[in-house]
Amino acid sequence: MSNDSPIARCTVVMTKPGQRRQRLQVSILEGEGKDDVELFEQYGITSIPLSGAGGLALFFDGDRSHAAVIMPSDKRYRPTDLKPGEVAIYTNEGARIVLKQGRIIEVECDVYRVKTKRYEVIAEEAVSVTTGDYKLDASGTAESTGPMEIPEVIVDGIPIGKHFHQEHDGPPTGLPQAGGGG
Repeated sequence: MSNDSPIARCTVVMTKPGQRRQRLQVSILEGEGKDDVELFEQYGITSIPLSGAGGLALFFDGDRSHAAVIMPSDKRYRPTDLKPGEVAIYTNEGARIVLKQGRIIEVECDVYRVKTKRYEVIAEEAVSVTTGDYKLDASGTAESTGPMEIPEVIVDGIPIGKHFHQEHDGPPTGLPQAGGGG
């Protein structure tokens, strides 16, 4: 590609993300580097390209003194297991969100954190959670509007299914009874 082309492939050397308009230092042709090049991004989506990522440098009116970079991409980390029509957002560490065929959204990460004032899940059929440990830390009331099946309830370290105590002046209580009668 000649030095007077309005478009050239470039390689990211360094990013300067701490501004409203992200700036890059890029290498374009052998021996041609550009500093303070603006990275054009789509509204609502941003990333900080790693050194070595590629992109397209645009030179308006062929003026090599003013460049902008579009479409930064990094083939080193791009998922290669997607099916036609699927979309992924991913990082160099392997975290990713994939919009999969079959109307499935799959999130793969080490920590999934949601920061919100209110979190609602509306599942027409079911909610399933499979985990090792589970902790619910609520400062208010936790409630269910339907019956819950629980193999064992432990309160203050005491399994309720094996809890006996003296009932007033009478004999010790028995095990809880099925059916909740009483």
